[in-house]
Amino acid sequence: MTLQTELDLLAQRIASFHEPAPLSEDDRRDFFENTTIALMAGGESSRFSSVLDGTQANKSAFELPNGDTMIEMCIRMYRDAGFKRFVALVFHNAHSIEERLGGGSSLGVEIIYSYDPEIPIGKGGAVLNALENGSIPESHNLIVTNPDDVILHFPDFPEYISSAHLEGVRNGAVATAVLGQGQAYHSTGMMVVDNKVVDTKMYPFIPVPAHVGITLFSPHAYPYFRQLFSLTEKSDFENVLFPLLAGEDKLWSAGLTRGTWIAVNDAKTYKQLVQELQ
Repeated sequence: MTLQTELDLLAQRIASFHEPAPLSEDDRRDFFENTTIALMAGGESSRFSSVLDGTQANKSAFELPNGDTMIEMCIRMYRDAGFKRFVALVFHNAHSIEERLGGGSSLGVEIIYSYDPEIPIGKGGAVLNALENGSIPESHNLIVTNPDDVILHFPDFPEYISSAHLEGVRNGAVATAVLGQGQAYHSTGMMVVDNKVVDTKMYPFIPVPAHVGITLFSPHAYPYFRQLFSLTEKSDFENVLFPLLAGEDKLWSAGLTRGTWIAVNDAKTYKQLVQELQ
């Protein structure tokens, strides 16, 4: 049996996705009108520093060779689907984002800003802070998205994940994690039997579903943020909230079955994005 055969069997054992049913017009209108898009843009982006090369800008607002930015690309993707209300969760180099976006009028949307406290509080704390300061309405659904997790070649992506989320809500879930179907291993993979290498494969695809940095929450998830997170310490919801919701059968998923996902974290993935945009 080859390494690829084993990986294919692993894929069948650990993940299966189906396409969600299309939204009805009533569901679509209600969900889009009562949802806030939270742009997670407060990180320090230390691995991206070689690309910034001293530029005092948040990674999401760093100007690409084509004059665009990742945060504007993200906003347009959701705007073109029909979402109009955005909140930018900011901290490091927040000025670069606010100077670039303003109130959102140039993009045809409304953008407000939620500034983290003077200490880093992580993604969980950033959402809690926005709930506490009213930037996220208590009655609204929420899509938390990392602008540097770029989705390309999937024009109906916002509607696709919305329909998956509403399917999950109907099945008792309060959150939906958007998942890629796996990632390429960054080295040569090897299959070993009693120290003997029996097969090799350059950059094998590891079929473990990976969170792509986009999560949808219903208002029923907000009490969890108040119970689990604080404004005095750093904590991310992926490693705190996800295991709890999975244990309670309240975490759904939307499989990224089409398109391209690029997690732009460093110079290598930045170069990949630039090549895709060209």
